Amino acid sequence: MNTNIANSIARVQGTQLKKAVVLFSRIKLNTAEAILSVRQGSISIASIYGGTGLRVTLPSDSIGKDDCEINLGSLKEILSGVKGIIEIATNGAVIINTTSGEIMLPYNPAKLVLPNVKSEVASVGSRELLKSLTKLLPLSATSENQRNLYGVLVENTDKGLRFVASDGFRLGYVDTPAVVSKSESVMIPLYFAKLLQGIIKLVPESEVSIRTDKSAVKVQSEYFELVFPRPDFEFPDYRRILPSGFKAELKVNREELLEAVNRSLGTDKVRVTRDGEVISVTGKIGEGNFTHKVSVAGEGEMRATYNPKFLKDTLVAMDSELVKLEFVEPNSPLQLAPEEGEAEKYLVMPIRDF
Repeated sequence: MNTNIANSIARVQGTQLKKAVVLFSRIKLNTAEAILSVRQGSISIASIYGGTGLRVTLPSDSIGKDDCEINLGSLKEILSGVKGIIEIATNGAVIINTTSGEIMLPYNPAKLVLPNVKSEVASVGSRELLKSLTKLLPLSATSENQRNLYGVLVENTDKGLRFVASDGFRLGYVDTPAVVSKSESVMIPLYFAKLLQGIIKLVPESEVSIRTDKSAVKVQSEYFELVFPRPDFEFPDYRRILPSGFKAELKVNREELLEAVNRSLGTDKVRVTRDGEVISVTGKIGEGNFTHKVSVAGEGEMRATYNPKFLKDTLVAMDSELVKLEFVEPNSPLQLAPEEGEAEKYLVMPIRDF
């Protein structure tokens, strides 16, 4: 191929471009058509259907400038099994060079600008945003029938943003440093929150802007844009169920308690009891009973039954060596939090006792 007369040439890691194409299949845009754009130092793919759109930009060794249509299905098929660097050139055709050979696709010039959402709610570092989403997504309701809980709530605090998720059986929130531009809460539905998580994992670290207007939400950075219709539902007032007046405030080693919980995952409920200097995690698997013990410090008694998977999700979300277990009375919700600070808390609801 004579690259001297190409409009643009981009060299990019094939696996990275493949991951970007997969993101578009996850958003379910009901269209296979997208726009491929090459700029100095980058290559991007963008598509929109109705009020939902996505642009993903990857750093690349590229020269020239061009915008053209690309079929996502064809591109996904070409990239399957591709490893290493691929070269994409536009020159009256879209020419894709891989280790398997050269493939030519039709060239149709086209451009796409995703809708602009002017009002910024806040800006937050992508690493902090990813960390918050990773902690909370396992706690979200997974059925759209629970529409008020289907996703992650984003609201402002005095120091930044608070992300909240719940499925009705457990709840968690994480406070994240951010620059807040206006006081406004917004719901990010679960499939968009998961998509956002995947995007941030793929693209370079950057500052992320969260923007809203009456009809749309847009999350964007230098390397991506995600826009979707603003949900017409609101997250419940979670503060009403946060417990207070704890009669037991205990501390345990997170890894030790997590190990005990992991060993209990063969059942759907375990009883957690304070027995002197240990917490006993007891239950039944098949015809056999089990008891796992974990050293504990602090004041107060504790006795309630919980789903071990829900306990596991909250323990995995935290990073601290020690966690606080705060408890009001027998068979009441259990509040878990890192030993230091108030930036994240988790609540697990009790279930019917043995």
